Amino acid sequence: MVDRTANTIASAPGRPMAEGCAERDLMSAGLIAAYIGVDIGTTGARAVVFARDGQAMHASTRTYPLLAPRPGWAAQNPGTVSDATTAVLSEAARWARDHSYSVRAVGLSAILHSVLPMDANGDALDDALIWADTRGDDEARAIRASCDPISLYHRTGGPVHPMYLPAKIRWWRSSRPEIFGSAVTFAGIKEYVLRQWTGQLVSERSTASGTGLFDLHTADWAEDLLEIAGIDRARVPGLVEPTQAVDAPVGWKREVGLPDDCLIVAGAGDGVLQTIGTGVVSPGQMVAMVATSGAVRAVVDRPVTDDRARTWCYYLAEGRWIAGAAINNAGVVLAWLREQWAQVAGAMGGREPTLDDLTQWASEVAPGSGGLLFLPYLAGERAPGWNARARGCLFGLSLSHDHRHISRATLEGVAYRMRTILEPMEDVAGPAREIRIAGGFVRSPLWMAITASVLNRNLTLVDSPEASSLGAAILAMRATGDLASLEDAPTIADVGNVSPTAGWTSSYDELYAQYESLYSVLAPHWDAISAWQASQPA
Repeated sequence: MVDRTANTIASAPGRPMAEGCAERDLMSAGLIAAYIGVDIGTTGARAVVFARDGQAMHASTRTYPLLAPRPGWAAQNPGTVSDATTAVLSEAARWARDHSYSVRAVGLSAILHSVLPMDANGDALDDALIWADTRGDDEARAIRASCDPISLYHRTGGPVHPMYLPAKIRWWRSSRPEIFGSAVTFAGIKEYVLRQWTGQLVSERSTASGTGLFDLHTADWAEDLLEIAGIDRARVPGLVEPTQAVDAPVGWKREVGLPDDCLIVAGAGDGVLQTIGTGVVSPGQMVAMVATSGAVRAVVDRPVTDDRARTWCYYLAEGRWIAGAAINNAGVVLAWLREQWAQVAGAMGGREPTLDDLTQWASEVAPGSGGLLFLPYLAGERAPGWNARARGCLFGLSLSHDHRHISRATLEGVAYRMRTILEPMEDVAGPAREIRIAGGFVRSPLWMAITASVLNRNLTLVDSPEASSLGAAILAMRATGDLASLEDAPTIADVGNVSPTAGWTSSYDELYAQYESLYSVLAPHWDAISAWQASQPA
């Protein structure tokens, strides 16, 4: 089912900060320039209308289901995603037109690491496998056994892992050979949507750099990497720059409500765009994001990789790169915990707990949760260990613990995971002079305080709830020439600071050392338990 939500964020924004010739023409016609950032996410698409100063004025959202019929599978129906994305764009364009805005350009953001097989007409032959899909884990292990994985990592910016395209494409070859053989092209969900809109099949270099098929140093598809995946260059899209406009038929623009001269800008990956959308644009700045997953990212001026392959590096635009490290298990773990309590409450006929209830319970116990440690590997692991077979563990459980301790241990477990990726990030990108925070966890003062204390860092809270869409709109502004450079992007306001809590940091330092030790002890057992789990009926 596709749900629809549209909301106006502000009704009377100020005039654009800068007015070029085209903008002055619009002003003389009684119109104001606007830009739309479209974000194709894991479970929904969102289109946000921005003014030139970066103010979000209106947002339209459609949701769609995540297809997960088996453990380790996570996919999207391409047609459903395309329909939802087109609908939110049309709604946003209509709002802009009705409020005397002329949309100068549309920029696209989308999840990284997705792939689907397409025929010669651009039609999907199967579902799109997304970043969370690990069905190609056996293929990833085969690649690691046959190649030098560290050498591949330094070239591609990402370690050999089932999240990346070589393992996924090889899965089609071994498990669905008829689809693999029929596929003319393998491309991501954004490329599929752009093909439906424009009739052109292109991939911008930002999304391409997150595939495992792209050489960071030549900024191009690599023939030997494609060969590892079992395909050749003829079966991947042509490459364009993230700030490049893709020609779109005027008839289609009119159909969705865009002006004839509106540019459709290729854009970049969502995590890459979220970085600049939170105001991280210069060396020494990092953003720590905790939402469904979590990440720490920084802007760098060249490709940077880690000697132990703990981080990744993807292209942004105009000679800038994003170095980062990500975790699978963040807000999804808290949502899982809430669902467990909700099922118990439902069975007993009581009220189902909310996320606020969980954080309230967590606040009622001391830091360290009475010595209860939670390794939150419910969806495998990305950085720094990159083990898709990692599994979760509650350690130290005793009769003295109750639902409150489990709730706090969950928040602390995610914070420990954020520390495990901040440390390698500073090794490759240098010490962070500022860490800006974003994502759903900013709604919880306790979770932010725990995170600041585990990291033992001051954190800057930023007002950027539409970070990925804003990043896409910023690239759209560059494409029109209305933005002179990425450094001139709209300023993202700071709305507060979160400091470590006195007395908490020493406890968390001690428990973090135990957390790291426990990880090392458990890691050798994950293959066996994940294999047993996979053998059981669904």
